[in-house]
Amino acid sequence: MKTAIREKAESTTSLVNPIISSVIRTFESMLNCSPKRISLEVKSGHSPKYPLSAIVGLTGKMSGTIIFSVSNEAALEILSRLVFEQADEITSEVCDAVGEIANMIAGSAKADLAHLNLILSIPNMVLGENHEVLYPPEVSTPMCIHFESEIGPFTIEFGFRD
Repeated sequence: MKTAIREKAESTTSLVNPIISSVIRTFESMLNCSPKRISLEVKSGHSPKYPLSAIVGLTGKMSGTIIFSVSNEAALEILSRLVFEQADEITSEVCDAVGEIANMIAGSAKADLAHLNLILSIPNMVLGENHEVLYPPEVSTPMCIHFESEIGPFTIEFGFRD
C-alpha cells in the first residue's frame, strides 16, 4: 500500500512541476507578469473557482484535462496585455485571449512532458458562475493550483489517467 501511495505522489509531482513551470514561463513571456503559486490542493467539487475557464484535453501515454480558470479581472487584463485591446466586459475576444494563454500553458507543459507523447485539443471555453467540469471517472485525483498575480487571481486544475 505504501508503494502505491509513493508512486501516486511521484506521479503527481512529475505533472505538477512542469505545469507550474509552464504557467510561469507563459505569463512572464506573453503577459509580462510573474505569477506566484499560492497553494496546491486536491480538487473538491466540480466547479472551477472562477467564472471563465479554458479547458484543454490531452491524450497520449496518459490522457487528461488542464483547466485554466480566471477571474473576470484577470481575463480583461489578459486581453489587454496579449493583444493591446481594452474591454469592460467578457466578450468573445476576451475568451479567445484566455483560450490562447491556456493553449500556450498546455503546449509548454507538453514540451516538458515529451516522454508522454501528448496531443493537445483546442481549448474549449466555458463562461458562467458555478459552471461544472467533470473529469472522466478513471481520473483518480484532480488537483488545483492557486495563483496570484498582478493581473489577478487564477487557478490551474488538472487530472490525468494512465
